[in-house]
Amino acid sequence: MKILIVDDTPANIDVLRKILDIEGFKISIAMTGEKALALVGKSPPDLILLDVMMPGIDGFETCEKLKANPNTRDIPVIFVTAKTELQDIVRGFQVGSVDYIAKPFKREEVLSRVKSHLEIIRLIQVKDGLNDKLRDQNDELIESQNQYRIILEQSSDGVLRLDADGNIQNSNIRFNSVLGWDVKDLIGRPILDIVNSENPSQIYPKIATRRFGDRATSKLKVQFCVNEKSPLWQDQKYYTLLVDSYGIWNLPNNKIYEKGTEKTYLGAVCIVKHPV
Repeated sequence: MKILIVDDTPANIDVLRKILDIEGFKISIAMTGEKALALVGKSPPDLILLDVMMPGIDGFETCEKLKANPNTRDIPVIFVTAKTELQDIVRGFQVGSVDYIAKPFKREEVLSRVKSHLEIIRLIQVKDGLNDKLRDQNDELIESQNQYRIILEQSSDGVLRLDADGNIQNSNIRFNSVLGWDVKDLIGRPILDIVNSENPSQIYPKIATRRFGDRATSKLKVQFCVNEKSPLWQDQKYYTLLVDSYGIWNLPNNKIYEKGTEKTYLGAVCIVKHPV
């Protein structure tokens, strides 16, 4: 897979190149938006990592130009930026990006987001022959993922994302700080690893629920484990928190129960709050 890095700072380029080279990606470099547009026209990459603040045309304008060109509009763009205010994140999605990576770079985050979007590309290529209805559903899924990213970063509550097997895909800083965890220590772990329960088989399907809407899990009391390596563990080993959990499918909620519809369970989003 080919990745184009667009950044005017050599140090940033070096960090990203070292992270991605080890994984075997083919890397090309552009240090301005103008050079990036020219390079993409000659040799389209599979994915673009695009800096926001650059001399000349900035990342937002570069992305807009890529999305306005029929030959390049389908190349996914991930912004790499120190600008993490909500309005900047939303603007990135509005001009056509699929995700963003915050500076300073964290190896696990860069690889996780890059690989996730490259996997999406691979699946789209495999299913090239699908009809317009399926493509519309995929657009809705991408929109949902973007909305989830904003919720994850900006929510005042704790947020957990579980995959279809009940493993933690991501968690926000609000959740992590309450229990003394770092997100890199949680990603990939089964949710039950950090839950203290006398009856895990009963509580698990409520946390990793397949239900949504009015049937979703609401105000479930869950005793979460504090990270024993954290200073918080000295004062308290567990925290009882309230969990609202919503099942996620590859279809809009109003289409899941349509007869003859093929659907795939993707996991669950958990909103975690302190008891009132």
